[in-house]
Amino acid sequence: MRTDIAPLRLAIIGGGVSGLSSAYYLLQQARANDRRLSITLYERKPTLGGNADTVVVDLGDYIDDKGVQHAYVRWADLGVNDVNLTTYVKLKKIMQEIGYLDSMKPLQDTTSYFNRDGSLALTDDAALRDGVTDPAFSLARADHGRLAALIKVVHRSAIDLLNTITPDYTVGHFFDDCVARPVSMLSQAAEQLKIEIDWDDVHLPSRMARVRDDIYYPRIAAMYFTDEHGPATLPLQSPFEYYRLQEGDGTAPPDRRYFEHGAQKWLEALATYLLAQSGEQISITLHTAAPMRVQVKRDGVALTQAGQAPQHFDLCVLATHADDTRHLLDFDTDMATWRQRIDAVLSTVSYTRGYAVCHTYAGKMPHNTNLWRTYNVLQREAGASSFPYRMSYVENLHQNDPFNPQYARAGLPLFLVSLVKSLSEIPTEDMLDRVRQTHRVSPAMLAALPRTTQRQLRGESLPTGYRTEQDVVHPALSGKAWTAFKHNVLDAKCIAAQNTIELYNQDTGAQIQRGHRPECALLFAGGWTRGAGLQEQCLEQSERVATWVLPATSGAFSPGTAFDRAVVAKAA
Repeated sequence: MRTDIAPLRLAIIGGGVSGLSSAYYLLQQARANDRRLSITLYERKPTLGGNADTVVVDLGDYIDDKGVQHAYVRWADLGVNDVNLTTYVKLKKIMQEIGYLDSMKPLQDTTSYFNRDGSLALTDDAALRDGVTDPAFSLARADHGRLAALIKVVHRSAIDLLNTITPDYTVGHFFDDCVARPVSMLSQAAEQLKIEIDWDDVHLPSRMARVRDDIYYPRIAAMYFTDEHGPATLPLQSPFEYYRLQEGDGTAPPDRRYFEHGAQKWLEALATYLLAQSGEQISITLHTAAPMRVQVKRDGVALTQAGQAPQHFDLCVLATHADDTRHLLDFDTDMATWRQRIDAVLSTVSYTRGYAVCHTYAGKMPHNTNLWRTYNVLQREAGASSFPYRMSYVENLHQNDPFNPQYARAGLPLFLVSLVKSLSEIPTEDMLDRVRQTHRVSPAMLAALPRTTQRQLRGESLPTGYRTEQDVVHPALSGKAWTAFKHNVLDAKCIAAQNTIELYNQDTGAQIQRGHRPECALLFAGGWTRGAGLQEQCLEQSERVATWVLPATSGAFSPGTAFDRAVVAKAA
């Protein structure tokens, strides 16, 4: 390691999974290449975690078998809440390294599809363990098993297409083709799966339409990256790449896990690990409550915070939403061309906003409580003009109470988290309060919660989620357990923006590899840059950022190059 060359100074904007994992992979890459590196991460909110938000709610008291009264206090995730460890290989590896993997607990992976009038009531209980399923509503038995078999074939057919289609091939196109030409669309997948389909069955077109209308359209409409135009207009790759990663492609069973005591817990564990690795060769500093402006200059970037002197860096990784990124970037006059190029990409990424609410309102659920499952997906009502992101989780099942002795108490109230378009969809009296005191929380539970949640329990008012001026609500809602949730729409324009920003990042990395100072000292991470922004995809992008910043080529950043000349001169 050359100690006569100052470390590469790198800023990261954003303290969610993308920002923290960028720091992690940069740390690994610097160690592997024996490089000196200084990382400073800035998060504008006072807490780390991006869309992660863990709340504590009070459901009353319960009486044990000895007649003793106890507080029934629970936690719930309002944002990021589960992963598939079968396909999240990078996440699993990091969690093993930092000692967090044992905190990922199996959930009850079941789904209910329903509508208000009761004509649709199906439960997917294929992964149900130690629970009861009603044959009258079992998806596996619907239409004598033919519906479930067709779903498997359709699923495999769509996933097999992912490497050959373009973004203009939509979900609607795919299902129209399946209805019109089932043999050419589905026979190969059926053969792969060894599932027999009667292609001459006169009911096949109507069964195919049912697969579309009762299963896929409601499920895709419930995905966070869908907008008001609904599933039919989305590129087919949007939901099915999500399916392939989050729920598996059918070749291996998914290993769905939730974050014990909240998703923020793992991100705080990652932050703690990073700070513990900071040293002379690689220094890592994290700042919260630090809203920064990024001034892009010919010789790097200058970061400023109100009332403080500018901080100068060689490179800046933007691990933030595309719309937020637009508002924090400034460019010197001689960088105007870059401002136009970058803004032209960021401005094409559109966003949806909704709310996650913790509550006990049964009106969001099937009328028949025997149909309640971990994931509950409402079918679009006839004549509805929009497809908002809407799903309701039964938290007792998501957090797997049947396998959790501390909470496996028959008869205790079920509580829910719903993703809704408007807070008015949940009656105020049914919303649960966000607990902000510790006297009803056991010491063991308090110690296990994320530090952010502990601070809230001690009375600190910490802004969470992505609230803006439009989220000013009635005072009666101020203490309720809800948060604002936003995500980019994964439409054709977004996919085009992802492809463009990938080429930009690659070109910037190529300049660095040649030992040149990049023409524009920015690199882009963040969920919007890769796929649906699942945690594994964020990690994939972060790892690529690290290889762009610190390529293994020995000539990169060598003394005397255009990039390092100023640093060497200063050291001399």
